[in-house]
Amino acid sequence: MKTRVGILGASGYGGAELLRRFLHHPNVEVSAIGSRQYEGKGIAACWPQLAGLYKNLLFQTNDDVIKNCDVVFCATPHGETAPLVKKAIDAGRKVIDLSADFRLPPELYETWYGHPHPHPELYDLARFGLVELHRDELKDSRLIGNPGCNSSTAILALAPLAANNLLGQDIIVNIVTGASGAGRSPSQGFHYTELNEGARPYNVAGKHRHTVEVEMTLGRIMSMGRRLQTHADFDMPVVTFNPHLVPMSRGIIATCYTRPETSVALTDKVLLELYTTFYKNDPMIVVQEDLPQSKSVWGSDRAIVTARYDSRTGHIIAFATIDNMGKGAAGQAVQNFNVMHGLEETLGLMLGGIWP
Repeated sequence: MKTRVGILGASGYGGAELLRRFLHHPNVEVSAIGSRQYEGKGIAACWPQLAGLYKNLLFQTNDDVIKNCDVVFCATPHGETAPLVKKAIDAGRKVIDLSADFRLPPELYETWYGHPHPHPELYDLARFGLVELHRDELKDSRLIGNPGCNSSTAILALAPLAANNLLGQDIIVNIVTGASGAGRSPSQGFHYTELNEGARPYNVAGKHRHTVEVEMTLGRIMSMGRRLQTHADFDMPVVTFNPHLVPMSRGIIATCYTRPETSVALTDKVLLELYTTFYKNDPMIVVQEDLPQSKSVWGSDRAIVTARYDSRTGHIIAFATIDNMGKGAAGQAVQNFNVMHGLEETLGLMLGGIWP
């Protein structure tokens, strides 16, 4: 029997990517999709690439979506999502939230998002949905908060170092990211003529909200090892997190630097063996010797990671790349759904990318 899935915010990029994955998920029936802008219209009115593939499925109100499904995917803005999650949980639904509303404890949420959490009483239900690190906590959960796309990339690059006591005092993360991470709503800085043929840093010097997700997760790893607990006391490292917007539609690549104090003789080979061991049971992670490029995961749900040792400066340089709409959003959410329901982890996921 298939699980009935509803998608709130199905007219956004995250919603479209969920719909694309569910086309070939054998255990899912998309029973309801929500959008205020497209209410009463068919999918082709919003997503021409899906024309004719979800026949007789019309955009509905949020309340109707919650009523007509078993699991709710929230691809809605942070701040607006928590009340929808509350309705869904009260109605007995499971929820996978692609917004930021259930990634952080309420006190951290207020610090980084500038207002009190709308429903802090639900936080104890929430699990942080980076599958490779929280897989055991996600089974049979009722509420999963998808991690941010930039933070997912940085965490995947640095997690093996954190688990092996190879993070130094200075941890620097430089992110290059495409424009779709800002969503579908138009704004001046994302017009073609504003964005094309340029690159710009934004929200640097501790201002990017994904910074705390990286610090929180690395702190858990250093305190508890691979078997993490979402709700636990631990010390968080300090991360310098600097994202840069570049004129590509999708994709993220993280270049991370740290200089550990260690007696271990580090080489590129040692680091690659460490990364390969850490991710050996993770089907969506590729550890490779070659430096990654974002094009290699374009349209896929996999992450590519690697690391180098700079013997001249003593720095480890760790790299990761993902598609922000894949492993950074919809692919991660579907992977969370699979683990939540005890299914094969890769069902519905995009294993290969698109090239060219």
